[in-house]
This record gives sequence, C-alpha cells and structure tokens, in this order.
Amino acid sequence: MPRFVVFLLAALLIAVPGFAAVLDVEADNVQKRGDRVEAFGNVIMTGSGIKLTANYVVYDTVTDDIWAVGGTRLQEKSGEVSAETLYYNVRRKDFRLENGTVFLYKQPVIMTGESITRYGEDMYEGNNIQYTPCLGEPPAWSLKTSRFNAPVEKYGNASGVRFQVREFPVVYVPYLIFPVKLQRQSGFLAPAVGTSSDYGTRLGLPYYRVLGRSADATITPNYLSERGLLMAGEFRYRLDEERQGELYAESLIDDRKGGEELTGGVLDTIPDSRWLFRSSQTGGNLTWDVKLVSNPDYFRDIGSVYGTETPWRDTLAADQGRSIEELVSRGQWNSAMKGFTMNVSGLWKQDLIVPSNSKTFQELPRVSVRMTQKNIPGTPVYVSSEINSVNIYSIDWTRAIKDTAQVQLSMPLSFFPYFTLTPSYTQFYRDAHITSNPEEFQSDEIRQRWEAEDATITSLYDSNFFSDNPGVLDKDNYYELWERRDVTMNTTLYSRRFLDGLYHQMVPSVSWTYLSRVGGNYDPGDPDDFFPEFLPEDEWAKENYIKVSLENYIRNRSGQPLYEVSLSRIYDYLLREWDYYEANLVAQPVPWFTARHLNRFRSADYPTATIEHWTHLSLKDSRGDELYGSEEYNRLDTTTARIGVKANLVRGFSARTEFNYDFRQDRFNDFLTAVTYTSQCWSLTVYRDVEQSDIYAPRDTTVGVTVNLLGLGDVVRTRRTVSGSDT
Repeated sequence: MPRFVVFLLAALLIAVPGFAAVLDVEADNVQKRGDRVEAFGNVIMTGSGIKLTANYVVYDTVTDDIWAVGGTRLQEKSGEVSAETLYYNVRRKDFRLENGTVFLYKQPVIMTGESITRYGEDMYEGNNIQYTPCLGEPPAWSLKTSRFNAPVEKYGNASGVRFQVREFPVVYVPYLIFPVKLQRQSGFLAPAVGTSSDYGTRLGLPYYRVLGRSADATITPNYLSERGLLMAGEFRYRLDEERQGELYAESLIDDRKGGEELTGGVLDTIPDSRWLFRSSQTGGNLTWDVKLVSNPDYFRDIGSVYGTETPWRDTLAADQGRSIEELVSRGQWNSAMKGFTMNVSGLWKQDLIVPSNSKTFQELPRVSVRMTQKNIPGTPVYVSSEINSVNIYSIDWTRAIKDTAQVQLSMPLSFFPYFTLTPSYTQFYRDAHITSNPEEFQSDEIRQRWEAEDATITSLYDSNFFSDNPGVLDKDNYYELWERRDVTMNTTLYSRRFLDGLYHQMVPSVSWTYLSRVGGNYDPGDPDDFFPEFLPEDEWAKENYIKVSLENYIRNRSGQPLYEVSLSRIYDYLLREWDYYEANLVAQPVPWFTARHLNRFRSADYPTATIEHWTHLSLKDSRGDELYGSEEYNRLDTTTARIGVKANLVRGFSARTEFNYDFRQDRFNDFLTAVTYTSQCWSLTVYRDVEQSDIYAPRDTTVGVTVNLLGLGDVVRTRRTVSGSDT
C-alpha cells in the first residue's frame, strides 16, 4: 500500500495567526475532512519539537488537539510518553493518557498509571500511579499512590502511598501533603530517621520556609532517644548570579546522658549544652568561611553527624573527631584596579587539642597591597612590589603588629636560540611591634595551664613560637632589611622526532641565590640576628647557594609529557659544601599506569646514601578498578607503606581496602575495608575503619552502614564506634 505524506501549515487553514503549528504527517492513509485530519496505519507526526507514532491519529487544526490510539509513543525534548490512548495539545503541551508511562530524562523519573494528566510541562495528576527514578524492571524501589494530585503553585497531595522495594511494600502512609516544586513552597519536608550506638534513635522533622525570591531557611528539631533535643537551623541566600552564602547552626541540650566520659581528648566530660556554627559566602570580592564549636571535644561526640558534612571534610578524617587538630575560619575582601591588587583578610584558628587557644596566633586583620610586574618605560627592566601588615595575637598575652614590604627589579635577557639570562634584585623590609608586655605570661594560672598543655602535646607543635621563652624579648620593637639577589640561566634543547612523533626535550639550568640582611654577615647562627618568629613565614635564614639542574621530557606528538626525569643539586657557600642530590621521576606512558618517585641522597654517605624517598604507583582501568601503593622513607624517623585496591565486582558490587603499615613500629596504623552495592537509583555501603591507638587517644574501630536512595539522600545511616577496643 502506498504511503501518504501531508505537510500541514495551520496558518493557511485558519484565520488566527500566531497560533499556527507546522506538522509533517506520514501514514498508510491520510484523509482531511474540514478542520480535521485523520491518519491510519503506521502514523508518524513530526514538528514543533515533537515526534508522535501511533496506529490511528485524529488532528484538529483549529484547536491543535491530537487524539492517538494504538501503540502510541510521544517524544519531546524533556522526555517521552507511551500509552494505549493519548490526548495531546500541541500548543499548550497538555496531555492525558490512559494505561501508560511518562519518562522524564533529566531526573530521571518514571510515572506509570491508569490515568495521568499533565498541565503545561510540569504539573501531573492521576490515579493508581507508580513513581520511581529506577530504570530496571521491576524498579529497585518505588512509590505507589491510589490518587495523585499536584495543582500549580499549591500543595500537592497523594493518598494510599506505599513505599516498595521491588514488588514488596515496606511502608504505608494513608495521606501525604507536599509542596509543588514549580515555585518553592513553605512546609514540612520528608522526615529524617537514623540510629547509632551513641545517640540511639534519631527522628528529625525539617520545616522549610521561603523568605523571598533569593532566600530560604530550614529548621529541624531532632529527637535523640539517648540524648534529648538537638535543634538545627540553616539559612541560604543568593545576592546575585555570582554571590551566594549560607549559615548553619545547631545546639544540643544533653539531658539524658550528660556528656561522654573521657576516652581520648582533652576534657573529662563533654558539656551538657554545646553548639556548632558554620557560615560561608562565595563569589564576588567579599568571601568568608567560618567554622566554630563550643568546646574542643565537640566532634568527639555526635555533632558532625548533622547538617551538611561536605564543608567539614577539610578538617574531618574518616569521621573520627579526635583526628581534628584545629578549625580554621577565614574571611577576605579583594579588589583590583590598574595593575594593583588589594586584599584584606582575617584568620581565626580554634585549637581542638587543648582547652584554650593560648598558643594559637590569630590574624585580625591582614592587609596586602601588590603591584603587578610592570616594565619601566625605555628600559628592559621590570618592577613589582608588595606591602603587608598584620595584627596577630594569642588569647593569653602575645600582641604584635607585623609589617613587611618588598620591591623587586628583574631584567630578562633572551639570547635566542641559545639561552635566557634573568638577573633580579629584591629588597625586603620587615618589623614587629610588641603591643603588650610578655610579663603577663608570669601569671601562675597561665603558666601552670600552659606547662600542663606542653607536657601533653609538645610534639604536636612544629611552629617556632618565640613565646615559648618570653625572657628573650628585651625590647618592644624590631626591624630589619634583607636583600635577595638571583641570577638564572636556562636553555631548551629538542631532539628530532622518533617512534611516530615522540621527541626528547632537555632543559639544563643554573641559578644563583643570595639572601641576607643588608650589611649583615654570612654566619647563619649569629645571635645578633635575632628577630621574633610569630608565624612559620617569619622563619628566614641566610642563603648563598648555586643550584644546578637538568630536566628531561619525552613528549608525544601533541606535546604531552610521557616521562619526566630531573636531577638537581645545590652548593651551599655558607656551609662550603654540596648538599644532597634530588631526583624526580614521573612516568605515564599509557593511560592506565602512573608512577612517581622522589629521592634525596648524598654520594658521600655510602652505603646509607639515601636521606629520604617517596614513591607512588597506580594501575587503573577504564572500569574504575584501581591498585595503588606508596611508600615513604626518612632516615630519621619514618618508614611507612600504604597499599590499597578498589575492584568493581559483578552486578553492581564493588570492594575497597586500604592499609598503612609502619615498619619501625612493626604494626598496621590504619585499616579500612568497605563493600558497596550500587544500582541506577540506590546504593548500600558497609565499611569498617580501624585506627590504631597512640599516646593521645586509644584505638578506634568504626563500623558503619549507609543506604542512599536517588533523590532522597542518606535515609539510613548507622555507625558504631568502639574506643580502646579490638572489637
């Protein structure tokens, strides 16, 4: 039977311009009767961003209504619909189907039911609907409702709601009210349920409040069966396209347990009342990231379970609170104009190792102004400069203002194609003004507390706090001038191409650096050179050395390095001797293999030539399987190895294990094992993490289970921690 193709331009058939629809109709038989077009047999209609296939179609060219029967399938940009019978309006995008399925691509979402009606492109209602984001059959989990109604900009409701795992009902809710999400609506969100050996059963009911077009808030009371009431609140806002921020706080009044007994940490018990605060803003010139807790042992208890854990990942290690040494809060404002940049910042560190912040230097504020490198007109010389000032203090007694400034002149000279020579000269100024008398430190209470802390945690502090010995401060003001002279010469040599486009690049270079006080001597230990060292950046040392290096690269046709090998050595004029060699190797000849190695060694130290070395190897395939290992050696105190493997098993299962072994102590320090099952719409992870004891805390073993449903978040999270045990 011949097939017929009809091109319909509704604007020629009706006298209502602006509502025209352009459709191509292809079928075994096409007939036009007035304003109606009927198509029979293998019908295909395309146009206006749609494609419709069916056995029989009736199209009203005036109202743009389509009625399709028999094997109906509608495809749009946002998804597709299949049904026995479909009523569809091309202009409004409304439809009503019987015994069919709606599949939305973006989420994804699948809705199946006896009757489903859509208004516009977002609002749905119907009877006997099954909702799921899972693509399998039967779906891994789904929600079934006897009646579903979601009116635009109002509250939706569903009755007879059943939560199913595959074909088995698990939870039944007779009636459910929810806000329709075309526009944000205030109301209660889905409850949060969890369990833990620490706080018992957790039940939270979040309340969401819309505060305007660009702001909202969520308040969540959490009932903890073993602790009491924990209140959590979150406020979010967006100022413009770039700037957005949030504030989060939680407070717990522990009226059931009264705080945890000491099993590692700094307090005898955790206070009955405690709180956490977090605030951040990103984008624009003004940004900040603030993290504060009521007491140092906050994370040893249950605080980190609540709220969004992502912002704490820079301070949390495997959810073990005792691994946190400090919380760092930052804020800064930046501005740039005509080659100058200005930065005003603040830094607050909350020490979580000791009860007080007596040794923690805060920086409020720090101001920096920098002039980017500029050419001096009429000369080959470039100039740059920078000025900094910072007010620092510790809680007990140290107060100081530090100022630094520098000016650099450089003159790059290119002798193409032979070599490039770059001499430069930099002069530094720095001072320190002590604004409080260190005699405050003589207080018996402060001294006793500080000495008690030192007895416990001295080895944890690497910074050189001059306040460890306040007697050395014999004046309130210090200042000095430094100068640095640098000369660098390097060149680049290329080989001819070989092996299908590979080539060898070699970069030999030599540089000389001199750093000392203006008018000073070469003695690195001169007692007259004393300057108070508040922060690690204050630890300057005299330098006078030559560095010789040779870098080699094997690059492919596109210039990507497959092998990198470098060797360098320094001759120190102050010590009048050659320092160690430093060798680096990076190899990635194929996408699935990576190797890195660093070695520092002395030729005169044979047979113990190596001072330290570090190696990392990784094998990874396209499925995501990975085998990796690393080792670290330091002649003085470190010999460790870390080995891990991640394997994707069958049917969505994966396993991962990692351990760290200390050869000097002949024991495993950390051991982590996890098994995960992942499907298209949910995942289950079971893990066990063992952290060995040390002089500050006993051994911790954590066993956890996490279930994640797509679109619903972590609905079940169980964790058990055993301290000071081999369990």
